[in-house]
This record gives sequence, structure tokens and C-alpha cells, in this order.
Amino acid sequence: MDWQVPLLVSAVTFAAFLVFRMRPAVTPRGRASAAALVEAKKRIEAAKDDSSRASALADAADACALLGRTTSAHGYYLRALRSDPGSPRIVERAATALAKRPNALEHLMWRHLGSHPWVGDTREAALACLRVLARIYGKKRRHDVRAQALENALAALGSSSVEAR
Repeated sequence: MDWQVPLLVSAVTFAAFLVFRMRPAVTPRGRASAAALVEAKKRIEAAKDDSSRASALADAADACALLGRTTSAHGYYLRALRSDPGSPRIVERAATALAKRPNALEHLMWRHLGSHPWVGDTREAALACLRVLARIYGKKRRHDVRAQALENALAALGSSSVEAR
């Protein structure tokens, strides 16, 4: 009888953990997001050009973010930005969806900024990335210097500054 009580407690704890982890997928909103993810994956496979593929990838990333799958959302957004590197709309969608995960968003923005030139048709997306990074850094007092540096970079590039913090 001595070993059965800890076994029962650990089994109940594990079951509670599983319910907690699966909770985003079993709510009505979660089921809708899961269905949207399946539909977006089908659209990714059927995409004929880069812009439709990028849109489908961003839709899949949005659905993953709603389901709490941050790593998958990060990967889908990264693929979407590679498919359409000049789209500031995808950058803003990523900023909105990953707002609660600033580290993942920061990593995504720096990856995009480092992999594409900031001139030509990718200029607007690069400026959007810089604005997002300035917003991320502006939220914490210890990153004020980074936020100010990015605002100075935006001003030097001829873009409007970030909204008031």
C-alpha cells in the first residue's frame, strides 16, 4: 500500500498536466484554429506562386500561434517571409500573433533583417521589422538604448518614428 499512493498521485498529476497542455485544442476556438491550420496546410501545398504561398504560410502561423504552438508559428512565419521578403503585412501579422512571445518575435525579426537587403522591394518590410524591434525594446527600461538606436536608424532611413511608448 505504501507505493500505491505516490503512484496514484503521480498519475493524477500527469493527467492534470495533459489536460492543461491540451486545453487550447479542445476549446471551440481551439478546434476552429486547428481546422484553419489544416486548411492553411492544404493551401500551402496547392499554392502556385510565392505570394499565395506566403499568405497561406502566414495563415498557418496565425493558427499555430492561437493554438499555443510558438515554435511552429515561428517556423511558418520564417518561411512566409522567405517566400515574400518584401511584405510588411506579414511582418505586422507576426508582430501581432507573437506579441506575447517577444523573444521569438525578436529572433524572427533579426533573422529577416539579416537575410535580405534593406533596399529595393524589401525596404518596407525591413522598416516594419525595425519598427517592431523598437517596440519590443521600448517596453523594457533596460533596453531603452536599443530602442533609441533603432529609432535613430529609422530616422536615418527616412521612415516615421515608432509610436509613443
